[in-house]
Amino acid sequence: MSDRSQAIRTLSSLGAKAAFGAIVVSSLIVAACGTTSGTGSTTTGNASLQACTVAATDLAPKTTSAGTATAVSGLSGQKLAVDGSSALQPLFKQAAAEFDKANGSITTVSAGGSGQGLKDVAAGAVQIGMSDVFASAKLAPDVAATLTDHQVGAVVFTLVVNNDLNGKVNNLTTQEIQDIFSGKTTNWSQIGGPSEAVTVVNRPTTSGTRSTFDKYVLKGVQEAGGTTLTQDNTGAVAQAVSQTPGSIGYVSIGFAASAQYNTQLTPICIDGSKAVAADVNSGAYNFWGIEHAYTKGAATGVAKALIQYVESSQVQTNDLPSLSYLPISAVSATAVTAHTPSGAPAAESFYQ
Repeated sequence: MSDRSQAIRTLSSLGAKAAFGAIVVSSLIVAACGTTSGTGSTTTGNASLQACTVAATDLAPKTTSAGTATAVSGLSGQKLAVDGSSALQPLFKQAAAEFDKANGSITTVSAGGSGQGLKDVAAGAVQIGMSDVFASAKLAPDVAATLTDHQVGAVVFTLVVNNDLNGKVNNLTTQEIQDIFSGKTTNWSQIGGPSEAVTVVNRPTTSGTRSTFDKYVLKGVQEAGGTTLTQDNTGAVAQAVSQTPGSIGYVSIGFAASAQYNTQLTPICIDGSKAVAADVNSGAYNFWGIEHAYTKGAATGVAKALIQYVESSQVQTNDLPSLSYLPISAVSATAVTAHTPSGAPAAESFYQ
């Protein structure tokens, strides 16, 4: 098991190299080189593992265009702080750069997880909190009620495995995923894959991506604990999975399709469906979320101007698709309703 020990030492060192905030990697590494499950059974030849395949090219953006912001009077020199979801960070980082270039404003966009972004905007520490989930999922009702939602797009997530499993594990059922993340399945041979220990790379409880995964994929099944390694957000999960044989994790499709990772990770189908717009709209693929930009109270000043730009046609038809997000308008009303909590306050909208 020396190779796996070296992989763990490599993962442990990534925290010092990462560019973002901290995440938790729950590593379910079991020294079980055999094929026996917890019930004493052995499974081989599971055809469903290859019943569906999805390539990084299926998830790749269809455009590389970027928006051009128009100057807004009175914003020169103004500072704006944005933090939260690492899945939404690429969009706000790119849009903010375009916005600052036109206006002379100074915007910082940091990750740290949806929970952190919601907490910070509620406390007044930042003007915009990015989140993959509705505020009610992370904050007490009275605190969530102080925030105003702006729905700026949709993000689709995908499970990914290390490339050593490519061609061996390309499709998983919901039950198989639940068994893996709950710790019931600890070796890929238990579901008909190779005789190799399963390493789960997970996100912390503050993560909006994890909340989405728990709700729409695990569906209440509790994730197992394991060895805690210091890591970062979505980018670090992609890095960890790419460097650890036998590992599995989940990232937004923008990371899976990126030039950095599109040859290092193998995306996984869920129940024979892919992380693509057609399967999202049909309701066959549920691992996706509405992307939110929250402000404390109604958006005002420079925060309002940036959100207005993000919701403009310049960003919605250029930056969003080029970064592998979906405009809300491209998601079916049925799918949006299914991902909106009952009684959720109406979002403030500046769509142009």
